[in-house]
Amino acid sequence: MIKITMTNSQEVKWQRDDYTDYMYDGKYFIIIRNGEWIGFYNLDHVISIIIKSEAIANE
Repeated sequence: MIKITMTNSQEVKWQRDDYTDYMYDGKYFIIIRNGEWIGFYNLDHVISIIIKSEAIANE
């Protein structure tokens, strides 16, 4: 799971089935599904990004 908290206090949660990959390019955090960019977050508007692996999430 990926949990993104925005500067306006909005939280966005991506479950593991919703994405296949993610990346950071220096200014944006990008959620990817099957090679397509489906979530695009400008880090100027992000407070935190928490990424939980399946092993940790199931404990």
